[in-house]
Amino acid sequence: MADELEKKSGTYEYGANVGSERLKEIIKEKSVAKGVSKKTKKNVMITVINAHCKGGLCNICVNYCPEKVLAMGFRTVEVVDPDSCTKCMLCELRCPDFAIFVD
Repeated sequence: MADELEKKSGTYEYGANVGSERLKEIIKEKSVAKGVSKKTKKNVMITVINAHCKGGLCNICVNYCPEKVLAMGFRTVEVVDPDSCTKCMLCELRCPDFAIFVD
């Protein structure tokens, strides 16, 4: 009886060689993209909303940043070294005006 069920249910295979040609291309593209992201530096996007930022009056995000990614500019916070960012998100969590976002 188990043989009959297996025949009716079919076999399922996994891997890069299964599926249509387009599916194989998509799987290959994803695997290549994953390899590239491991070799290159991480992409960090730090957004500062200047209209919300108090600048020198607040200075909380600059003080809490452990990697010194942020610095005070003339009126608002500036991102000086985005490659050093560890995405700890302390700047985003501590900002009282929701003026900075880390993606």
